Amino acid sequence: MIGLKKFLEEETEVMVRRLIVTLLAVTVIFVMTHQTSFAQSKTLNLKQCVDIALENNSQILTSKYQVKIAEANVTSQRSALLPTVTTNLYSGQTRVGPSEYLDRVPTGLDNNGNVVYEIKKAVSEQIKFNNNNMSFRLSQQIFDFGQTYNNIRQSTASREASKSKLKSTVQSTVYSVYDAYYGLLKAQRLVEVYEESVKQYEENLKRTQSMYEIGSVAQGDVFKSQSSLGSEKIKLITQKNVVREAQANLNVIIGRRADTPVEVVDLPDVEQPRVYTFAEVLNKAVNYNPDLRRYKAEMASANHGRKSAKLAYLPTLSANASYQRRNDEISRVYSAFNKDWTISFGISLDYDLFSGMRDAAEVSRQTYNYRIAAENLDYTRRDIKRQVINALNGLEAYREIANINQNTLQAAQEDLRLARERYRVGAGTLLDVLTAQSSLTSAKSTLVRAKYDMKIYEAQLASLTGELE
Repeated sequence: MIGLKKFLEEETEVMVRRLIVTLLAVTVIFVMTHQTSFAQSKTLNLKQCVDIALENNSQILTSKYQVKIAEANVTSQRSALLPTVTTNLYSGQTRVGPSEYLDRVPTGLDNNGNVVYEIKKAVSEQIKFNNNNMSFRLSQQIFDFGQTYNNIRQSTASREASKSKLKSTVQSTVYSVYDAYYGLLKAQRLVEVYEESVKQYEENLKRTQSMYEIGSVAQGDVFKSQSSLGSEKIKLITQKNVVREAQANLNVIIGRRADTPVEVVDLPDVEQPRVYTFAEVLNKAVNYNPDLRRYKAEMASANHGRKSAKLAYLPTLSANASYQRRNDEISRVYSAFNKDWTISFGISLDYDLFSGMRDAAEVSRQTYNYRIAAENLDYTRRDIKRQVINALNGLEAYREIANINQNTLQAAQEDLRLARERYRVGAGTLLDVLTAQSSLTSAKSTLVRAKYDMKIYEAQLASLTGELE
């Protein structure tokens, strides 16, 4: 019995140790797996959201890579102005097997001393010989009627277009962050408005039930209160879902998983936005908007490409020189440099007589690229003007709404207080109370929307003028 007891104690101790080790391992894995989520769930302010988006947003990263490609294209086109030097080192062996063939064989001279040939069968044994050579070649383009320079200008303009596209992507992404950030704050504040409204409807239902119990109101008023409370709870549930959607939207824009927990810092009391003039905003938008700069650069790129394509019909003048060493013995190729060498040099004029309509197709392609960029530029100018008008109108409208709603909110609060008092003493109806309550909730929600929509329109104006960083 003692031995069995000792055995059970030892087995229990081993099991406990294994359990502790397993729990520690699971804890470590859990912490490592969720460490990022814990770090990402901290409260973020607007600047932090923008910084995260600039670092993680896929569209920005893609635009940066496109700029790198455009810079490489510029370097590639400039290389045509420099000479090219190539070298070749070769060592090999050629073997020819035994063969029989007909060949012209000299058989003597005629009376005039000319060599006489006859067709006879020739026999060749297997032979082999070595091939060893070393060569250097230098080539330099001298003149191509400006085709190379137009290619350089085209790639340079394309690089500027890529840089403007990157800036446009950054501006668009930052604006999207502003829009999503303010949208989330607006959704959260509206939840608070509906939560407060639900509490007031609950109090109103309790009050109505108490009045019904003492016989001062009809049972229909209780039903109306219950129905109104249910409707307000539905609005609250719907708004909470809007908050979840806004959180997912912000997460995706800043380059995080949609289900990452996120809390954002609310704004202080929003000051009235400054007054903008249409001429001021439109002038800045036309001069500094990155999309306009991009399409202008694309037009310049296509124009130089079209010129370069037309110059392909003209010849190209170039110079070249080569040095070559060849011998069947490899040691003689890399020694005794005063022997076994060949030097050649000259000037060549290359003219493409027919390219299968390739040159004509390139001219057409660059021409349509130019027209596409011109259409994009014209459309963007018109669209920017439309966006400026809409943003200014929206900003001014919400400015007026906010000013009006301050007084409306105070009036709605006083109206609700009076409606409740009249209903309590029997001088008013429940419908008056419910109407006043609905008006107060509407005034609060309108003020919340005006507060954050003004900030969204301000961000849109800054984005249109290229000032949103």
